[in-house]
Amino acid sequence: MDGGIRTDSIAITPATLKLIAEIDDANHRLALVELRAARQRARATLSEEQRAWKRAQELFEQNIISEGDLVARRAAIERAQADVAEAGARVERAESDLAELRIVAPIPGVVTEQLAYAGEFLERGDYLATMKRIDLVFAVCTVNERHIAKIQEGAPALVEVTGFPGRSFEGLVWKVVPDVVVSSRSFPIKVLLPNPDLILTPGMSARVSFIRALEDALLISKDAVLQDGDEHYVLVVEGETATRRPVELGAAIDDRWHVRSGLDGSESVIVAGNEDLDAGTAVQVVELPPPGPPTLPDALKADRAAPAGS
Repeated sequence: MDGGIRTDSIAITPATLKLIAEIDDANHRLALVELRAARQRARATLSEEQRAWKRAQELFEQNIISEGDLVARRAAIERAQADVAEAGARVERAESDLAELRIVAPIPGVVTEQLAYAGEFLERGDYLATMKRIDLVFAVCTVNERHIAKIQEGAPALVEVTGFPGRSFEGLVWKVVPDVVVSSRSFPIKVLLPNPDLILTPGMSARVSFIRALEDALLISKDAVLQDGDEHYVLVVEGETATRRPVELGAAIDDRWHVRSGLDGSESVIVAGNEDLDAGTAVQVVELPPPGPPTLPDALKADRAAPAGS
């Protein structure tokens, strides 16, 4: 079924965030350096006050200083602790402001519209861009009402995208939309496709194949199928030469293709080495040994079984 790719609203776990815009942060970085230096000075002052407090306790125990002097040293420590906390809060606030200058995408997707440009003056809350989430996309097609009963939600489907010839994307039937298109007597089908590499984008044209049980289907190894442009073909043995035979492929089933037309099942199809063969090349059919470990000829088996010296 021919159709296209589009996005839709669906609950998805966000992937890694990516930078989409950045505001000039030179002044913020300079300010952050100064604040971090001030925090370091406050920490050094606190360390000095803590040492002075410890020395004051020793002098007080020796009756060298008064209790008032001890209380004053304790108050100095508390002021130094407050200065460290305030300096730390300023650093954290500056780091937060700096981080806000880097605009990251909250969803895995693509920018579809740019709303701000370099040099513009922006206020908090202004829009920068419009994005669409595409880590999961829908391929949308229609199926004639005669075949709609064969399409089940949750069933597997294959999607061939025009932009990626020779490649199939595996998905599943997400929704059979119960809203008939009157002009064609067909129903929209939505096929969900994982798109972790974000290579499928809205607007791409695609062909959807629905997989169902096949009866008396002709299956051949994927290694036998070659491609020339948009045409798929195999090499079959006719007499003692290789002959090119165009084939129409259906669904992929494990390591095999379903052949819709082009073969009748009686041909000998070349599977190995066919990439190096041209149509009309002379070939010779040989019988391959059965799979499994090699076996000795009967004569050698008898020699192995005979006792030594006989």
